[in-house]
Amino acid sequence: METPAFQRQNTGIIALVAADASNPFFLEIFRGAQHAASTQGYTVVLVDARESATKSREVLEKVIPHADGLLLASSRMDSGEIQKVAREIPTVLMSREVQGIPSVMVDNYDGAAKAVVHLVDQGCRSITYIAGPDKSWADSTRWRGLVDAAAALALAAESGGEASKSAISISRSVTIQPNRMRHLIKPKVKTISVESPDFVGGRRAFEEWMKDQSDAVISFNDMVALGFMQQARIAGVKIPEDVAVVGFDNTEISVLSTPSLTTVAGPLRAVGRVATANLIALLKGMKAPLMSKPRELPTRLIVRESSIKTSPNMKHTS
Repeated sequence: METPAFQRQNTGIIALVAADASNPFFLEIFRGAQHAASTQGYTVVLVDARESATKSREVLEKVIPHADGLLLASSRMDSGEIQKVAREIPTVLMSREVQGIPSVMVDNYDGAAKAVVHLVDQGCRSITYIAGPDKSWADSTRWRGLVDAAAALALAAESGGEASKSAISISRSVTIQPNRMRHLIKPKVKTISVESPDFVGGRRAFEEWMKDQSDAVISFNDMVALGFMQQARIAGVKIPEDVAVVGFDNTEISVLSTPSLTTVAGPLRAVGRVATANLIALLKGMKAPLMSKPRELPTRLIVRESSIKTSPNMKHTS
């Protein structure tokens, strides 16, 4: 059996390959990784894959010979390719699950469910999800959470008419109590895709949304949401009066818009710290505690102005 290359390396460098280094999402993860690495004498280098599986392969070929370990953040490569890389160099994944490789991620399913329930509470009867890249693990998980939450709300709405006495669990942290069920509605959900998960993609998504409008939009990330809101403002569409908007990630830019952006917050720095700690454990010959199953960190829904349709005096955090 060929001796793994990582047994011969000792550079003190950890490479973090991010799907898009210009996205504040990855910068937050990078800061967390830096903190965890510095306490153990390692340096983290951020590498940009530019949302491309091909670019990921190219940069990995250059990076692997010079790094002790690898952090892959939202990689667009196929699972088989990632497993091959992990045989060459100790690897931990972030925002992605691949069998046999340690991974840390935000609980996107639960976060999407929270967003759906919030929007239904605001009276939204139809929700559009602006989807991210085709090979994004987070994107598919969020869509599944959104669809499952809508189905659970439909069941809760039906049960409300029968004076149900049982709570309905929608996700790990979202439960609908019987006294709320009579006020619920069955939301219609659909999805549209963006060419790129950034401001430009969000602006183009708005043009698609205009062809088949909905009461609310949940965006793949904050940048897409803000691009959507910017184009809405140009077109004279009011937020949240005409359409409520929710983003994902709670990056620093989410508070810079007018109105401020409601968003699903994940502990991104904690993702970076936990992933890096597990990678260093691998480098030191210890079995990473995440090897058996992914570590999912909890989300919070940060409610701001962009989604408040019915209750202007409600608290802006939850």
